[in-house]
Amino acid sequence: MTIEKTIEAALFMRTSSLALSPALPISWPNVPFTVPASRKYLNVSHLPNRSRRRFLKGSNPYQRMGVLQITVVWPLATGSAATDIAGQVAEHFPADLSLHNDGVRVRITKAPDIPPPIKSDVSWSVPVSISYEAFA
Repeated sequence: MTIEKTIEAALFMRTSSLALSPALPISWPNVPFTVPASRKYLNVSHLPNRSRRRFLKGSNPYQRMGVLQITVVWPLATGSAATDIAGQVAEHFPADLSLHNDGVRVRITKAPDIPPPIKSDVSWSVPVSISYEAFA
């Protein structure tokens, strides 16, 4: 498995363990998904950034950073439940949380950001941006 896939798998495993009540379906990147009749779900995006060389030897690990974005998608004009769910998602990824996969440690670098919601014609979407880093 490549380092990129190893990092992504660690982030996705943590996302899969998110226990919400009621449970929400998850739309994963590049995986077929049918929007549920309730129009309530989580949309996952992985946004890796460029790697940084922090050490002199080329064989040393690189700092690999990025953002895991989990967007709470909710039907329009149904109240503020999406904001509460976004807060629960953020709590699931606290600052300094260490995730491990295949010998690689992925660390959540700070408390997740919850920017303003995005309104469309049919949905109210609240993104949760989770910053991470790994040295590999």
